[in-house]
Amino acid sequence: MLTRSLIFAAAVAPAFAGGAESLATEPSVQTAPGIRGEVVFKNFSHFEETSTDHRKVRDEGILKMEWTREFTQSTGIKLVGDARADDGDLTQGVTFRIPDTAPRRSHLNLVEAVIRLRNDATELTLGKQIYAWGTGDAYNPTDNINPYDYLDPIDHEKLGVYSAALNATRGPTSFTLVVIPVFTPSRVPLPSSRWAPSPPAGVVDDRQLPSTSFGNIQFAGRVRTTFRGWDIALSYFDGFNDTPAIRQSGVQSFTPVFTRFRAPGVAFSTTYRDFEFHGEFAAKFVESNGAEDRLEGIVGLNYTWDQLGLAWLEQIHGVLEYARAGTLATVDPTILRGRAATPTALRSEAFRNALVGRLQFKLNENTQIKLSGTADFTGTLNHYVQVKLDHKFTDSLQLETGLDSFDGRSDTYWGRWADNDRFFAFLKYLF
Repeated sequence: MLTRSLIFAAAVAPAFAGGAESLATEPSVQTAPGIRGEVVFKNFSHFEETSTDHRKVRDEGILKMEWTREFTQSTGIKLVGDARADDGDLTQGVTFRIPDTAPRRSHLNLVEAVIRLRNDATELTLGKQIYAWGTGDAYNPTDNINPYDYLDPIDHEKLGVYSAALNATRGPTSFTLVVIPVFTPSRVPLPSSRWAPSPPAGVVDDRQLPSTSFGNIQFAGRVRTTFRGWDIALSYFDGFNDTPAIRQSGVQSFTPVFTRFRAPGVAFSTTYRDFEFHGEFAAKFVESNGAEDRLEGIVGLNYTWDQLGLAWLEQIHGVLEYARAGTLATVDPTILRGRAATPTALRSEAFRNALVGRLQFKLNENTQIKLSGTADFTGTLNHYVQVKLDHKFTDSLQLETGLDSFDGRSDTYWGRWADNDRFFAFLKYLF
């Protein structure tokens, strides 16, 4: 209880120190040139215990700072760091590794560190970077560069990778080339976590991380353009899956390994009347340590209803998507197949045959209600639903609160977390 009180106090105390404006992806009035930040308190309250975790409540406190500076018209820098603590054993010590292979979060963390060099229509960025590729709302098969922090698979976040990126623009067309010299794995749920998958029956060895060598350098490229009302992107990735596959090395011996694969992909979006249509596809061909070649895809549409004539409801925004993944060829029979083999690969295993939807009700400029969910049709029906309320007390003080619900048989993707239904609340102060 004392730890929880300290986390709460550290997170919300700055909210009452004075006025401010924004952070990250939102417009802001910076308190100092190039500096902005946020303080967040997170509470997760589960309704049931599980066999691996008897804690029902977890609290987190996060202080995140961002500093950007343009030294000249052609040079600039961006630094993002955070300090965090929690009472759920997800954070431990202060670590700085290249690459970051720690199973837990560090109390102090360098989120991004980017140097930018520009010359007319060309830009070179160097450092720890986060990329966003693809057009899908729930899932992006063409977005393979960054790993994730899956210690909480629902409240997950991207991790930066040390990389160099060259961007060139000519008219409506842009070219991007990314080189990632060291491999960074995703953080997966800890063995004591309520999110932890059941291990295979037998001895599970330590994971085999790809070595830092010239042969393990990863590459990605993308060409993006606009043609006759269509936004089109062709991409290619040659690198590692950031979550491990399981190799059966003996009768009861298993080793987590990381699949090397090549992934040509395409993403598109366009509009027709009041609808926005989008989709993306990626073929993933195994080079080593993979069970199967796969084709993954997602297609969907967006629509916005406004001018509803209701005093209490200004707008409704809807998104509907269908995701599918299929096997092209079996490659390595010693790699376990199925969801037991890749239980934390949320970006792919949750979308083998899934319908995804989101409705966003804008009550006014300060209050929104969001209803989102995923129905998985692989095997028996299982699903995940989230109901969330977003409210802005001021431009600086914001609240997100809601419910996460899981249902299905225990051998399905979402059903294995049926005991993890929970209430959550995030209090955020921007400055």
